[in-house]
Amino acid sequence: MTNKPTARRSIRDLQVELAEYLIQLDEGKHLPSIRKLAAMTHMSVGSVSEALNGLQDIGAVRIEKHGHLGSVVEELSLGKLWNLVEQGPLVIALTLPMHSRFEGLATGLKTAFEKAGIEAYLIFIRGSRTRLKALRNQRCHAAVMSGLAAEEFCGKDHEVLLRLPPQSWVSGYTVYYREPVDPQRPLRVAVDPESFDHRRLIDLEFAGQSLEYYYTSFVQISRLLKNGEVDATVWTDDQGEAYQDSGIFCRPLSERVMLEVGEKSVSATMVGLAGSHLVRAVLNASISPTEVMEIQRKVVAGKMIPSY
Repeated sequence: MTNKPTARRSIRDLQVELAEYLIQLDEGKHLPSIRKLAAMTHMSVGSVSEALNGLQDIGAVRIEKHGHLGSVVEELSLGKLWNLVEQGPLVIALTLPMHSRFEGLATGLKTAFEKAGIEAYLIFIRGSRTRLKALRNQRCHAAVMSGLAAEEFCGKDHEVLLRLPPQSWVSGYTVYYREPVDPQRPLRVAVDPESFDHRRLIDLEFAGQSLEYYYTSFVQISRLLKNGEVDATVWTDDQGEAYQDSGIFCRPLSERVMLEVGEKSVSATMVGLAGSHLVRAVLNASISPTEVMEIQRKVVAGKMIPSY
């Protein structure tokens, strides 16, 4: 907790500080004694008691006293505690919802926050680097990307807040290609420069080959491949139908690439600024990976309308 001069702090200030502490506790945990909380906050016992009573009055927390066993946090309202501290919505940056798996992820996250009573805004930004820039500029509290991108970009100023299971990001990747007309010339490979994952997987898959990169938006790649303007690319299985055409072949990523990237390339990862203890606590308390994945599966299967 922050050490602030007692004379300059109101009960409201104390409630915010206590809310920040409580939001990092689990329901069913013992609450430190009023005396200990007073020492931690550098406020009087009376002020701490008044602040806690106020938090209970607004439904932010329910505390049960158990005699000599102490007090237990029986129930927490993450939404009310978050609003007290941040006074605004939780903002999460995701990639563009360009296929049903991304729509399912967005729907699962939005549902989890609503269930926890947290007002959350999802913003959609193309490119993991750009999402991290939005995070640094405090346009969002967390940015979602693949574990592969998180491993590459997370330095001392960032930290991984939550990892979701494999296939929460994409179902997998496939190499799509045409038989080259002239096998002597460099292989023309389409690359979306905004996607770190795309460039990284292509570099790994075609390592050692003579390449000519064709930089373009992801929405143009399948057309370029069908028209014969490029020879190959790597893209997600979730958009495989866009590459179904005569003359286009497909194969899995090579085993050596899969061994190197593992599950990182297909797992969604939530990244925050270093020291985002409050955001980490809210994400872990409100998001059930199993429930998010189940909602995502229903959206992908067409059994649930995406809503985000």
